[in-house]
Amino acid sequence: MNRLAAVLVILSLLSTTTARAQSPSSASKDAPKSDAPTKAPREDSPVAEDPSLDFDLLEPAETAAAAQVDPELQARIDRRRTMLKLHQGLGIAMAAGIATTTVLGQLQFNDSFRGGGDDRNLLGLHRGFAIGTSALFASVGLLGLLAPEPFEKEKTEWDTISYHKLFMALATAGMVAQIILGVMATDRYGKLSETDMATAHQVVGFATLGAVTAGVVTLFF
Repeated sequence: MNRLAAVLVILSLLSTTTARAQSPSSASKDAPKSDAPTKAPREDSPVAEDPSLDFDLLEPAETAAAAQVDPELQARIDRRRTMLKLHQGLGIAMAAGIATTTVLGQLQFNDSFRGGGDDRNLLGLHRGFAIGTSALFASVGLLGLLAPEPFEKEKTEWDTISYHKLFMALATAGMVAQIILGVMATDRYGKLSETDMATAHQVVGFATLGAVTAGVVTLFF
């Protein structure tokens, strides 16, 4: 009888132990924490918000338009920047060419009409510089005129560019007048009117040099 009671007690203890081992609450309490990554939640399950995604989807239209890149506008800006850089570099070379042409013309004027011997040894050099400078002047002007305007100006106001354009417009008129007067002076070689044409050519030349100089200076001051 004692043996039977002992067997029953052992079976009872085994049954209790097995029931505890199969209990979910017991397993969850006793199971060690795992370092393995948890399974990714489903798309419809709630997840923690990512700070990097914290933005207002209903932002103002002006802000959205400013943030959006316009390839066509950017291309026009780049093309204008390139053309104006060439305009500036060639413009300085053109101004130096006009100054050299004016000096050569004055030296030739002194030789021809102020008792310098009238050997005309500088006339060819002066003419060559005049032709080259005129070509540079035209190229510089076209680069400035054809450079695209990416942004429209709201109102007309006098600024540095306005004064630059004014002086260069005067210089353009002077260049055209110089060419005409120079050709007329050459055609009147040996005549009394040659001196008048050469003097007018000289005066217009200095005025053109002054206008070009003022146009260049306005860009730096």
